Amino acid sequence: MIRKFGTTVVFLGGVALAAGLSLHAGVKPTLQAIGAVGWSGLLELCAVQMVSVVLCGLAWWAVTDGAGAGACLLSRWIRDGATNLLGFIPAMGEGVSARALALIGGAGAGAAAASTIVDVAVESLSQVIYTLLAFVFLFPHLGVHEARKWGLIVAASVVPVLLMVVISRHRGALHWAQRMAAKAARLFGIETSGHFSLADAVHAVYRRPARVITAFLLHLVAWTTGAVQIWIASRAIGAPITLADGLALHGLICAAKSSFFLVPYAAGVQEGAFILVGAVLHMSPAQAIALSFILRGRDVVLGAPPVLLWYLVEARRKLRRTPDEVGASRSRAKAETSS
Repeated sequence: MIRKFGTTVVFLGGVALAAGLSLHAGVKPTLQAIGAVGWSGLLELCAVQMVSVVLCGLAWWAVTDGAGAGACLLSRWIRDGATNLLGFIPAMGEGVSARALALIGGAGAGAAAASTIVDVAVESLSQVIYTLLAFVFLFPHLGVHEARKWGLIVAASVVPVLLMVVISRHRGALHWAQRMAAKAARLFGIETSGHFSLADAVHAVYRRPARVITAFLLHLVAWTTGAVQIWIASRAIGAPITLADGLALHGLICAAKSSFFLVPYAAGVQEGAFILVGAVLHMSPAQAIALSFILRGRDVVLGAPPVLLWYLVEARRKLRRTPDEVGASRSRAKAETSS
């Protein structure tokens, strides 16, 4: 209860910050900038973002056994949708997509969980490289003192991401994650195998370097699609942004969102990062806030269909369960909780 209250307070604080930044930027110029992009521009951004989804799905497929490319692509789309729309709970998207891969792709629950952990870790590592590349492109816009300040900011932002990579290979952390996942699964009536070792499965994937490197390269290319989207939207609103500037802006914003991953929906974090980095690139506050809201609109348009699809898949599965299966699942969950 205390944790939920704290999360809610953080979220409301982020919303208040975003609202304050929007008022400071000016409501009218912000709306004018959003209107300049229009529905056609938003759909163009969605099309480019789907390229990212495909690349990330293929990257996941590269480290997955027992599931086809199509299942990985669909599960990745579900992950992004759940993260953007149901992201009040940290790692919600990753958990939902792992279950989706197990059901839709036919992969075992353990194999789906292991490949998800490796995929997230590899994506995080590629983000570190992308963030450093973003700083390189931002550097020409900085003076000596500003370069030092932003260097410290970038260094601090990549630390949490690198920790995620380290944790993904730590056996103790993986054993703990397996125990927690098993308890959560039983509460929802999902069968788990007591003979499966998540740590062994994860390390088995890491012992295939060609697959991991392929996934890393695909994720790295996928990150650049975000820079293309910012460049396209910036041209529509008249912001003086080159493609290299778009990469700098996108890379540092993604780093800020990853650093503050406990803030639901990156409320306020995304808007603040757009204004701070945008100012270095000579963007007005209204243009920066408009870009943030446009990307949030893109997330809603692309996120709603896969989330709805996932609800339908889960609803269909629950309808197929017999009363005896439901009762047995509840009994096991109570026994697990009492122990």
